[in-house]
Amino acid sequence: MSDRVELSEIIEHLKNKRIISSVKVVSVDDSIQRSICRLRCNLLPSRFKLDIRLIQTEIEIIYSYQLFHKRPILRWDNAPHFPDIATFPHHCHNQKGEIGKSNLIGYVLADIDLVLKEIKKFLIR
Repeated sequence: MSDRVELSEIIEHLKNKRIISSVKVVSVDDSIQRSICRLRCNLLPSRFKLDIRLIQTEIEIIYSYQLFHKRPILRWDNAPHFPDIATFPHHCHNQKGEIGKSNLIGYVLADIDLVLKEIKKFLIR
């Protein structure tokens, strides 16, 4: 069973992060059985954006978090197409296009914090 989080709670969580300057709901389709949403966050520095895509059902949360500027830079998702990775289905695509382990686990608010922490590390480099 998933730990489904309301869209309003996700937006409020994002707005409380200093690295995020704004949050826009790109699309949303919400029903009792599932919630599909796509959010776009403008980051500081402003040339970077974070795209969040979530599908939440009673059984699972399917996610994708993608940092980009003109092109994708980093992405975390749980699409089940890399079964050899130790954290399967959770994995990360780095700026070189390599696929590796991810410490995300499908708990939206905690995962957002982990993604933002990794983005901050990336921006400092």
